Amino acid sequence: MTIGEDGLIHADAIRVLNELNETTKAQQAFLKSCGDAAWIGDDDRRAIRWLLTALVEHRRRLRTAARMWRAMGHDEPAGRALVAVTVDLLDENRSFTPFVAQWREAVVGRVSLERNDFWRSMIELAQSNLTEARDGATLCLAGRRRA
Repeated sequence: MTIGEDGLIHADAIRVLNELNETTKAQQAFLKSCGDAAWIGDDDRRAIRWLLTALVEHRRRLRTAARMWRAMGHDEPAGRALVAVTVDLLDENRSFTPFVAQWREAVVGRVSLERNDFWRSMIELAQSNLTEARDGATLCLAGRRRA
């Protein structure tokens, strides 16, 4: 294995691009599930679709760059253009981070809210059942005393 221009190693470049592809694929799946959520409004749904479209295109470029790196021999120099494209893709990938993080925070907040609502309902139901059981037991005891 030889070092390409600007210190990029072929195998490392391929590995990083493949990892970014997998991460981007997971981000797409996450955002698709956000777009399907009932609590997402129309404006947010449009923003998610825009982000998904951008991620699809970004992922296509990641796969293309990885194929270019794989097509090179290990002793073949990478060339400035390929190195520049790869660096640009890494920067482009970082630009998606705040947008995906924003949706992740929104989902975490929503999950927390739904969890709190669920447990509040469960507590209210349990208290109601206990009150009914207690009232039923009191009536049962009162009926036994009369008999």
